[in-house]
Amino acid sequence: MADAVAKGKRPRSTANPESHTDDDAFVRSTVKSWGWIQKNLRMVLLGASVLVLLVAGTVYYVNFQASVGERAAADLARLRSMAATPDDVIPDLEAYVARFDGTSSADEARITLARLYMDSGRPAEAIVVLEAVDDAPDRPSGFAARSLLAAAQEANGDTDLALSTWEGLVDDARFAFQRRAASASVARLYVAAGRTEEAAAIYSTIAEEAEEADDLAAAGVYRIRLGEIEPQGDTSSN
Repeated sequence: MADAVAKGKRPRSTANPESHTDDDAFVRSTVKSWGWIQKNLRMVLLGASVLVLLVAGTVYYVNFQASVGERAAADLARLRSMAATPDDVIPDLEAYVARFDGTSSADEARITLARLYMDSGRPAEAIVVLEAVDDAPDRPSGFAARSLLAAAQEANGDTDLALSTWEGLVDDARFAFQRRAASASVARLYVAAGRTEEAAAIYSTIAEEAEEADDLAAAGVYRIRLGEIEPQGDTSSN
């Protein structure tokens, strides 16, 4: 070692030989990686370009969808504010639904269009439009669409299908007052079908629920309807 120092050379430390092994391995790995990158530079650049394009495309799509949604909402508000007859507005709404299909505003437009069909005595067309509404029945638009769908089915002469739709809302509606309203429609159809005892049981139940919820106005309506059918039930039981 003295000879090495005398010649101006730094002696190799033997205190931790493993550290030199690790350093050498790191250097070899770095050189190997850099060599791979140099050999496959075109592939690396292509992959980076694809990634950039994917990110840019995603950002563009999100911004585009937001822009379409805003434009759809503005156009729907304009159509709703038009002072025109149903025959004048219906073609515009039909074109609107086709143009903005897939947006939440399109479902709202379908509900408006279906109401105009109903007002014009065209329940079959209302049914077709309402069946295309995507919103679930526990959402405001979904509940409104299915309620109107049941009314259109009944107006179209398919009472059994209307009853099934209302019964579905009794199970799937989000709020208690919505479930009570659906139950009242089920009871009304039961009365029309002569199933007065079942209807009376429904009216009695939802009247009690409305009272517990302090919805006294609704409870009063259900009590009145219950009183209207109870004599029929008494007559049929004798």
